[in-house]
Amino acid sequence: MTTAIRCCFYGLLLVGVAGCPQYRDPRVPNPIIPTTEPDLGGEYLVYTPSTYDASKSWPLIIVCHGTKPWDYPLRQIRDWVKLAEEKGFVVAAPTLRGTKADFPPPADKQIRRQREDEATILATVRHVQGSHNISRDRIFLTGWSAGNFAVLYTGLRHPEVFRALAVLQGNFNPAYLGQVAEHIDQFQPVYVLYGSVDILTGTQGKRCVQWLREHDAAVTPEETGGTHQGHPTKAFRFFERVIRKVPWLRIRVFSASGGNPMSVQFKTYASFEPRLYRWEFGDDETSPVATPAHTYAKPGDYTVTLTVETESGRKVRRAVALTVPQKPRL
Repeated sequence: MTTAIRCCFYGLLLVGVAGCPQYRDPRVPNPIIPTTEPDLGGEYLVYTPSTYDASKSWPLIIVCHGTKPWDYPLRQIRDWVKLAEEKGFVVAAPTLRGTKADFPPPADKQIRRQREDEATILATVRHVQGSHNISRDRIFLTGWSAGNFAVLYTGLRHPEVFRALAVLQGNFNPAYLGQVAEHIDQFQPVYVLYGSVDILTGTQGKRCVQWLREHDAAVTPEETGGTHQGHPTKAFRFFERVIRKVPWLRIRVFSASGGNPMSVQFKTYASFEPRLYRWEFGDDETSPVATPAHTYAKPGDYTVTLTVETESGRKVRRAVALTVPQKPRL
């Protein structure tokens, strides 16, 4: 569906510059801007608060819509714009293919669609980062209803991008989570809100919580009453708690320069200024430097552990599994 047709479908006025439509929401001062990212040609909507200041970094929340035509990007982002304006964050809603709960396809076809959505979501993040000053440690992913398929598939596979995830009364099918479990990071918080009387997804929400627990995810479940509806405020409050209480520390692993397949380079990203590094490479060797390179004596599977201290003296510990020589990740 083209952008112009979609505008008619939504029943909104077409305004803007050089033919680019802008959707007005009376609750907020700025327009919702339809955008196309150049890498894949994916369409998304973005709202930037009127208080946006490019001299400081801002949080980004990506919201995933559910089953069309009952849900779509404009409906989802309209649920979030007032909150974005009041609390100060950028929100974007990409157009997705795999967020469909009625007449769901076979698992292999659904996973192909989710892989396409994964590429779209990541390209959306990159494009928003290119046009806004986005804080690397405050990028979040959430969705409602069938949007859960994209949240779990993309979010769990990319803990290095998304600090936390929020599933809001979402659909769930474990068959759609191929190639996900191996990427789960036990330090990535996942919020699952399910409805006690939600006949559409209530039991699915409970199964989602159980699956996450079985795969060692850091899941926070919450049961709510009421009908099948979105809860952006609950998701945002969860993200706020994560920022306050869960320090963000990520380990990146690279092949070290020099071409030795047994040599590995480590780098960290954090929401604070770490100090007093202690690396344990899983082979009885350690290092106190911030970005060490380490050469293993023999191939194998290793658990690399990093312990750092915050300025207040709080110790933060993270671990990552590593295979030497490294295998390419799917």
